[in-house]
Amino acid sequence: MEDVLGSIYCWFESLFGQNLANYLWGYDCATQGYSNPNIFNSIGLIALAVSFVSTISYYYIINHPRFNRLWSWLLVLVINGIANLLIGYYITATDFANGTIGDCLMHTRDEAGNIISWHIFETDCWMFGVSNLIVSTGFFILFSLIIIILGRLIPQLASRNCKYSPF
Repeated sequence: MEDVLGSIYCWFESLFGQNLANYLWGYDCATQGYSNPNIFNSIGLIALAVSFVSTISYYYIINHPRFNRLWSWLLVLVINGIANLLIGYYITATDFANGTIGDCLMHTRDEAGNIISWHIFETDCWMFGVSNLIVSTGFFILFSLIIIILGRLIPQLASRNCKYSPF
């Protein structure tokens, strides 16, 4: 599962950059290898959990006749996406601000030790948040389809009011 989540996020690597991706894979500048924890796993599992809770909330907790329309399903989808955008941004921006990301990934230095170019910027953290939004949207749609299909196969599992939403 760990490589699957990282691979999914790396489809969007062009948005947030290879250096941030290397950090999230667990690259350690000191050992020049991938010896740190894979942060893609943590963020991916959080996105998976938030999307699952959002989907379950829509189909089984909110579950009201007024909310069995496409617009309400889209509203929950957007809330799920924004929550995951902020989570992805917060985790990477916190590491960026605290200097947790290795020096070799952050910038290039000359022989005197002066920074000559930066490789990771705060906008990369925002773009990773956007990537997390896209991934979590996919999770939400997948969970919705699973609930709809299970509801048709096993009627006792169907949502009482939202069983056909968003379709």
